[in-house]
Amino acid sequence: MEPDTGKKTARTVLKAAATDPRVFVGLMFLCMWLVGVLAVQRAYGLGMESPGSRLLTLGGFLSGSGRLLGISHLTRSQMTAIFMPLLIVIFASYAWALILLARQGRSLSSAFIIGASAALCLWLLFVPPILAKDLFNYASYGKALAFHGNNPYVVVPRNFPADPVLKYISWKGTASVYGPFFSYLAALVTLIARQSAVSNVIAFKLLSFGFFMGTLFVVDSLAGRLHPARRALILAAVAWNPMVIIQLVGGGHNDAIMIFFIVLAFLLYRQERPVLAVTSAVLAVLVKTTAVFVLVPMLVLFLRQNARWGLRKYAQALAAVVVLPLAMYLPIWPGIAGFKKIISVGTDFSEASVPRFLEGYLQSTLRWLGIRASSAASLGATGTRVLFMLGFLVLFAVFTWRVRDLQSLIFYSGAILFTFMMCTTWLMPWYAGMVGVVMMLSGSDLMLGAGVGATFVMSLYGNGINGWPARFYPLLLLAMTVCVLALAIGRRLPAFLPGRAAQFEPEP
Repeated sequence: MEPDTGKKTARTVLKAAATDPRVFVGLMFLCMWLVGVLAVQRAYGLGMESPGSRLLTLGGFLSGSGRLLGISHLTRSQMTAIFMPLLIVIFASYAWALILLARQGRSLSSAFIIGASAALCLWLLFVPPILAKDLFNYASYGKALAFHGNNPYVVVPRNFPADPVLKYISWKGTASVYGPFFSYLAALVTLIARQSAVSNVIAFKLLSFGFFMGTLFVVDSLAGRLHPARRALILAAVAWNPMVIIQLVGGGHNDAIMIFFIVLAFLLYRQERPVLAVTSAVLAVLVKTTAVFVLVPMLVLFLRQNARWGLRKYAQALAAVVVLPLAMYLPIWPGIAGFKKIISVGTDFSEASVPRFLEGYLQSTLRWLGIRASSAASLGATGTRVLFMLGFLVLFAVFTWRVRDLQSLIFYSGAILFTFMMCTTWLMPWYAGMVGVVMMLSGSDLMLGAGVGATFVMSLYGNGINGWPARFYPLLLLAMTVCVLALAIGRRLPAFLPGRAAQFEPEP
């Protein structure tokens, strides 16, 4: 072969590889393997403290890989120097794969997209919970109900000192803040997993993984009905999202369950089964109360379309909204005080939240005006909380009122959840999972781009594993929001997500 011919062939191969989304999914697969390797390194902190077991190192494969690569001998800072660039490479590969799908209109099969997602998840299933210990709380609450016959809304984990999961729980004195539907699911899981901390880690992770896989099948069906030309793009955006895979599946968070019932509610509404749709949304709320920001707009749409429903459907919907929660809460009713705690969870300030970021500036301004430091701190916290709460409620009302059909329901639900993420005082990385998934379902390029951006920013936030100041993350969120608003006001398509003309404003 002539040298020039060989060079042309190499360039052709490289060009073909650079335009094939499957190549970048393969790169993500290799990177996720390294994330799994880092997750089993006890000296790092990506994987939470867990009982020592080969089962939580993928049968020893990940720990062996760490030794082979020399990662197990690195310091914490050296592992950070690997993980953060690795995370950026994963997201860059993910984003470029989506760009190729949008630009080429290339339709990968749903089986490949979902299968690739399952493969990406595999590396993080049999490792310690990633970046959060919530999973151990789930196990404790489930066992309180299943084995001890106690109410998880009344008793706390430290009431069971012999429980093998207790030593791994951070919030030992906190009763459950989750909905009753999840409490029953947690009890069922612990009945299967029994007492072992290791088996409970695996069981709750498999639970999240199972619901995530179920979500992908629902998303595929819904996207095929609403946006058939963009079916592969929307499914891939959800299925390959690194933050969702690392935080929700890797962390075993119950948000994966909530998201499943939210997207199922959208699909059921599209199938002209509104009562079942409302029931599914109610079940999502009975997992985590955040889902109410989707349930309320759906109820508004249900009422707006009153000419389509008979009295019987109204009675059935009322039963779903009122009777179903009562039936689930009554056996484990925590009392008014306990119920208030459930619906008011997350009223404190977390370091990643935008209100926390701006609270500091408000306190500095008050001190500059001559107000004592203690008073400035109190006024700053209260003022910031009230300001953001009022702002969110106003936008929540406006977006909800604009819902006219299923398309606008999904679109404005995404806008509401994005606004919630920006306004809540208690923001955890995995909260972006629900936000991103709903935004990606809207069919809008702008919303999809914002969903990818939100999940990327929140994926950078770690439990002290990156060494970056906490103020960095809300600053990134604010910068991203400014860009989204600028594009929204100009009704312009983001240059980084080419494709068909963006449908920013849903059809009336």
